[in-house]
Amino acid sequence: MSTVHDKGYKYLFSNPLIVKELLQSFVSMDWVHHIDFTKAETIDKSYVTDQYKEYEADIIYKLYFKESELYLYLLIEFQSTVDRFIAFRMLQYIMELYRELIYKHKCRSLPVVFPILMYNGDKKWTAPLSLQELIEVPPVLKQCKPYIPHFQYYPIIENAIDKTTLHSMMNVISTVFLLETGDAEEFFKTVDRIRELLHIYDNEPLLLRTLLYWLVQYLQSHGMVEEKSIILKAIEQPQEASTMLSRTLEKIKKDLRKEGFNQGVQVGIQKGIQKGMKDGLLRGVTRERINIAQKLLKHGMDDRSILKITKLKKYQLDEIKKDKKK
Repeated sequence: MSTVHDKGYKYLFSNPLIVKELLQSFVSMDWVHHIDFTKAETIDKSYVTDQYKEYEADIIYKLYFKESELYLYLLIEFQSTVDRFIAFRMLQYIMELYRELIYKHKCRSLPVVFPILMYNGDKKWTAPLSLQELIEVPPVLKQCKPYIPHFQYYPIIENAIDKTTLHSMMNVISTVFLLETGDAEEFFKTVDRIRELLHIYDNEPLLLRTLLYWLVQYLQSHGMVEEKSIILKAIEQPQEASTMLSRTLEKIKKDLRKEGFNQGVQVGIQKGIQKGMKDGLLRGVTRERINIAQKLLKHGMDDRSILKITKLKKYQLDEIKKDKKK
């Protein structure tokens, strides 16, 4: 799943208009509104080490602000765990960028690099934002403080953004965040929102293609579409692709509701329907939720997404997976 997710995000942020939305929507600084995104240049390079390629991706842009230039370094964390030392690792990556600017491009002075950490996991983000917080300075060495390296990244933590705020933004990046952090009902609402976006961006075919491509990758990574090649081929004609994808989304929506992603299931859960359940670990879990979990497992969906959709406990999902192997 990580490779698909990485590929989708790489394509998403290959469009400078999406980067513009990200900065202007979530970075509270004046300069983001004065960047000339028509001159934005993507840097075809990754500094993520092999050890972390499965869990994160980086996107680098060279941006122009009036008479100055700066680099945007965007690191996207896919792993659900929180790495306490992420500030240290990001600094390593940025130092590699600076090293190339010095030795390969013969820069006489170094440009500003603005580091953004984007996290789409479920857990609360607790990692320190600065390198200084990771360095313990005992009282007897307090005179050394001015000489400790200073580095801080700008956090965009998806699960910490208020849903009302996201709903108030009718753009691509807020829609991506809603899909990433929402539950089943949020998915239904976002399906309708995507159809609205297809009309809003009717005169922006490149932006529309970017959204469609990311969405197809997202649906595939979550086991919601098995055959994506037809839609991907149609993406070169956004109008045709949007019609096809709109139908696909509506079908997914209906299928999920048939499987019980509706208020009726919640009522059923509250009534404690236990017919056909295993004793012990699965006691209290409705047959609908077991069926849903089994179907999603069959489609190859990852455990984290299944747990979010079905509201099962991890030990309950493990029991269903164990029972499936028999």
